Amino acid sequence: MTLRSTITGRSAVVGAFAAWVVLSPSSIADTDPAETQIQAVRRGFLMGFTSWPYAATAEAVQGTYAFIGTNADLVVEHLDDGVPWAESLRDAPFSKAFQEKITARRKNRPPRMKLLLSLTPLNVGRNALAESAGNGQRPPLPAELKDKPFNDPQLVRAYASYCRRMVEYFQPDFLLTGIEANELLNNQPKAWNAYRELSRQVQRGLREKFPQLPISESVTLHKLLDRQNHGLVEYRKQIQAFVEDHDFFAVSFYPFFLGLHTEKEFAEALDYLPRFTRRPIAITETGHPAEPLKIRTWNLDFPADAEEQAAFVRALLSGAQAHRYRFVTWWTARDFDELWRTFPESVKDLGALWRDTGLIDQAGQPRPAYETWKGWLGKPRE
Repeated sequence: MTLRSTITGRSAVVGAFAAWVVLSPSSIADTDPAETQIQAVRRGFLMGFTSWPYAATAEAVQGTYAFIGTNADLVVEHLDDGVPWAESLRDAPFSKAFQEKITARRKNRPPRMKLLLSLTPLNVGRNALAESAGNGQRPPLPAELKDKPFNDPQLVRAYASYCRRMVEYFQPDFLLTGIEANELLNNQPKAWNAYRELSRQVQRGLREKFPQLPISESVTLHKLLDRQNHGLVEYRKQIQAFVEDHDFFAVSFYPFFLGLHTEKEFAEALDYLPRFTRRPIAITETGHPAEPLKIRTWNLDFPADAEEQAAFVRALLSGAQAHRYRFVTWWTARDFDELWRTFPESVKDLGALWRDTGLIDQAGQPRPAYETWKGWLGKPRE
């Protein structure tokens, strides 16, 4: 695991976070809230976690997978720290380090657990091509791909090969070929059309080879709701067209980016999803802190507590049932204070944003949100 790149990948919004988090709920675009209380007999959606561990130890990694095995029916392998471009371009074997990483993840998959495999051709800043993944240090991009547009034929072929090989290796039940892809439209709008062409070509080939595999790319809900997002009406039209290319509407959502605190505010934000598209909805990553966020670097003081986190989980899972989501993925099962303490100082502030979002606290004790989660998980599936 590359901690620097993986942690930075937690946020495609690093530079803009300080502006987003101070937004008041009134700055969110208008919604038509649904207040229906769901008393479901049968659960209509899968519930999952990513394999993000709480410490940089084998025990923590194994413990995380064991927790997922008894507290979810979906696991997410989120590969957001580079692409083996040279090997993919030439159909060569992956590097030893990369192969060991994916081998361990495949081996650790809990029995009979559904799998979402999340891949991306974008870098962690969502503003350019992903870096190369290799043995330890970053190898340079192949000369054939350097400074090329996203729809360059060789780049398309390399990324398509990578995705195909990863699907063959992991045998997922759901696939993302892009993570928080809409951020590219914000960060590099001139590259958007070329990126969409890459996305269409890669997904077309994958559907021909894996016709039963649902494929999508995730987008960030907070960008769709943020009134400070320049040209919001046109932006939404662009992303709606993008979503229509996919088999389901894959959503990344962290409510604290919009300054949300109450169950009503959470529900209002989520109620926008079924109005945005008729595609089936899936939450591919989400979370909310159970402790206050105080980060001096950004002059950030975001109050939060365990009950607020529980309110978000109630709104999230009730909305998932009401609108028949395919699945809901919580980012980290357990607070990762121990892992966070090993981060370089340069990324500690960033890592702190997600450090205390676990349904289990750093001491291994369940929070109120976990009880809500388990209540829904215990319902028989439809």
